[in-house]
Amino acid sequence: MGNTPENSALSLNSQDGKSSQSPRTLHIVLNSVVEDSRVLKCAWSLGNAGWDVLVIGASSQPKDDQISIGYAKIKRVGLKPVITQDFLAKVLRRLRYYKRRAEARFLPVREPGIPNYGRAVKVATPIALDFKPHVIHAHDYTALPIAGALVEALAAKGHTAALVYDAHEYVPGVAHLNKPLAKLYTNQEKKFAQVSQAILSVSDGMNELLMPHLGITKAPDIVANDPLVEGQQPSKRNLRSDCGIDSGVPLLVYSGAVAPQRGIGDVLAALRKMPDVHLALIANPTNATVIHYKTEFADLEGRFHVLPYVPNAELVSYLSTADIGLIPIHHKLNHEISLITKFGEYMQARLPIVVSDVRTMGAEVRRLGNGEVFIAENTDDVIRAVRAVLANKSHYTAVYTPEILSERSWERQAEHLIAIYNRIASVSPDARAHMPFIIN
Repeated sequence: MGNTPENSALSLNSQDGKSSQSPRTLHIVLNSVVEDSRVLKCAWSLGNAGWDVLVIGASSQPKDDQISIGYAKIKRVGLKPVITQDFLAKVLRRLRYYKRRAEARFLPVREPGIPNYGRAVKVATPIALDFKPHVIHAHDYTALPIAGALVEALAAKGHTAALVYDAHEYVPGVAHLNKPLAKLYTNQEKKFAQVSQAILSVSDGMNELLMPHLGITKAPDIVANDPLVEGQQPSKRNLRSDCGIDSGVPLLVYSGAVAPQRGIGDVLAALRKMPDVHLALIANPTNATVIHYKTEFADLEGRFHVLPYVPNAELVSYLSTADIGLIPIHHKLNHEISLITKFGEYMQARLPIVVSDVRTMGAEVRRLGNGEVFIAENTDDVIRAVRAVLANKSHYTAVYTPEILSERSWERQAEHLIAIYNRIASVSPDARAHMPFIIN
């Protein structure tokens, strides 16, 4: 992918005192890991495939801790402050805003620094030096500078590690980054793209933007963020029972993060004109936007159901009793190029999908014929799409053949991920007996 030749990447006969039986990979992510399904699935699949996996994530507690997913170990340390409450996050963002204003007014002009970089490198370096990974996997642009620094620190000690950059988002499309910080991250991306032995993305649409953005000529490898099938478990809860409705009541469902640009408000406005239809929102009930919607649409009480998250391994089962899976997102740059996790989750639950006319997912629904596409932020067109599906649900679900569902499974994506790893490492590690997809 970059300037580092493949044949120089790894030697499993290292003189580091570690066992040479299994190649090792270190994953860096600046979140608490447990809610990041992509990180968990990567770690779980690579562990089952014979890799020794260590994930360094950010602790949300004062003390470090260690958990596991299958064979993979997850060490959560003080890489950055992790905020779990929306209100506190907003307060901190506001404080940072005023801090930047004060600095701009009273201090000399200076280049911005990468948030949490110094602390993260200081904490992660001794772990990396002890583990001596053969591959370091940076999850998202925030982790890339840290992962790159670890590769350099290992090289200074005589150990070569290959860098994998997993581009979860397209940086120019990240709305919360100000221009100086976006430029700084972009420069780091370009620097480390040239020495990454693999760059991963989630869709063809993202590749079209990433290649000129990173200054690369070879397309990144696509590893879509599809749902795990093998690790799915029957849900202990029932969606319709939680809503207090029986099987004959039309039920729409949305699962995941909630913000104004996610379009839930458009669906709620449409619900006012569909008095027989219910909406289940599986989300954080303390989310500020969720609380706002419950107030703004108080007249829908009894048909608008806010339900807490279920374990990821049970989600597909839990979703399956709904009639329609919703993706009503607005036109934002990263929305246009994404094929988000819930798209595959709805498919595995065999739900027709009603999606706004964002480019990648709209095109996929039209290609498969597994739902309807509506004009984003258009309430009347939401109603049209929902009514079309409810009138002939079996027409849309008939496309869910075993072959189609296999295409939209993490197992299929993991085959590609493991092949990339084994190519980089020039190894074929022995697969292990599969561990269950359970966090311990």
